[in-house]
Amino acid sequence: MGILNIKPLSRISKIIFTGLLILILYSIIASLVYVILQSEIDLYVKKSTDLALYTTKLSTDLNDLIIESASIIKYSKLNDKNKLKTSLIKAKVLMSLTDKDFKIVKHYIKTSRIGTKTILPYVNKSYFNYINLIRPIIKRIIKYHSLISKKIFLTPIELALYKDSPVFSPFAIKAVDKTIKRERIIRNYVNLIYLTGSLLIFASILFFIFYSKRKTKEIEILYTKFNLIFDNIYDLAYVTEFTGDAVPKHFIEVNDMALRKLGYSKNEFLKLSHLNIINATNEDILNMMKLLFEKGTMTYTTEIKTKDGRIIPFEVTSRIYKNKNQYPIGVCIARDITDRVELEKKLKKLSEVDPLTGAYNRNKYKEIIGKEIDRAKRYKYPLSVIMIDVDFFKAINDKYGHVTGDEVLKDIVSLITGNIRSGDYLIRWGGEEFLVIAPYASLNNAYLLSEKLRIQAELHYFSYKGIRITLSSGIAELMENENETSFIKRADNALYKAKNSGRNKSVISQ
Repeated sequence: MGILNIKPLSRISKIIFTGLLILILYSIIASLVYVILQSEIDLYVKKSTDLALYTTKLSTDLNDLIIESASIIKYSKLNDKNKLKTSLIKAKVLMSLTDKDFKIVKHYIKTSRIGTKTILPYVNKSYFNYINLIRPIIKRIIKYHSLISKKIFLTPIELALYKDSPVFSPFAIKAVDKTIKRERIIRNYVNLIYLTGSLLIFASILFFIFYSKRKTKEIEILYTKFNLIFDNIYDLAYVTEFTGDAVPKHFIEVNDMALRKLGYSKNEFLKLSHLNIINATNEDILNMMKLLFEKGTMTYTTEIKTKDGRIIPFEVTSRIYKNKNQYPIGVCIARDITDRVELEKKLKKLSEVDPLTGAYNRNKYKEIIGKEIDRAKRYKYPLSVIMIDVDFFKAINDKYGHVTGDEVLKDIVSLITGNIRSGDYLIRWGGEEFLVIAPYASLNNAYLLSEKLRIQAELHYFSYKGIRITLSSGIAELMENENETSFIKRADNALYKAKNSGRNKSVISQ
């Protein structure tokens, strides 16, 4: 249904979840590092190994060169030309004869084993030119194998030719060994990272499979319970979306009871909004929704229109939630209060109406008289009252009994109600006394009404044992700045005068 607010992950679960994500990310990065380093390390080791072999070979060649050069120099000093020539021819490396100015006069080997280039004979070129030819080869080796420290080449080639020592330091091989050891350490470390990451990923997958299954089952149980409650409660339940400024949009969910009660199909109802079903003006509805947004939850009574136009009173409890997209939704539970409203009306009527005669009682009088006096003073219109008494009513009770007397009072109320205006009020003042409140009636008009009532009562034939009655009345009109007590007292005094002056008459208060 999309409205169930379930938090599938607790705070501890979120922490665990975050930690596992970090470990998984760490494992992924470690794997990538391993792949990258592995290729670099393979190339690194290959270059290191090749360089070690190359430097060893080159060192051997140069050492042979130095040894053989020493032999040649020795035979030269002894002036043994045959042995000198034999040494030059048998030399394993490039040999050149120079003059006293170091000019090369003859080469005995056309190709040098130093480097990868072919060294052509350099006749009439100095020894130092020859050295300059070899130096770039060494420099390229250093540059190409930049991963290995340049301290491998400790002795310049120029000094090597003058000193009885190899061109390359013995530390060269040690540096290569150190590089290989470092590669092994890195490889082992990366393998450890890779293994740890794999185990963590596997453990995480197992955890989430177990955890998600458990949570899915819990959510399914909650969802089933929610559906059972939502669809089977006796009250109406519906859910609506709102805009950010509390304007109700269409309904997004409704239960079966609401559809049965209001007479809509589900598709029809989901196309409606509060503005379509609440029996109030759009302005009142929007104001009520804004108040709901401010409070978050609210219980209120309203009237809802059915599909066939009937108006049903409901007590609605609404609450604002946020859906998974953080948009506001309203969940409403509406209870039909028709019976309660009818009961309240009955109770109110009982509290306001005399149970014997059906006229208003003194409780209702207090509400009416205060309201009418305020309105008469505000709008400057006349307000009059007529105090009525049934003449010699005690004698009727004494002669015919209280049951007959009660029936006579009912008939009198019916007679008066049938002759006053629709906007007038009839109150049973007490016993056989009644009060008529006549808004918009001047003193003269109130007098005419009183006389009309008196004559109708005098001519009325009661069916109870031939009883005839008469009425005495006192009339008063509200004066400026007069209060309720003074107003009613003047009417009561006028009634007293009517009763003391022969009864069956209407007397105006002076």
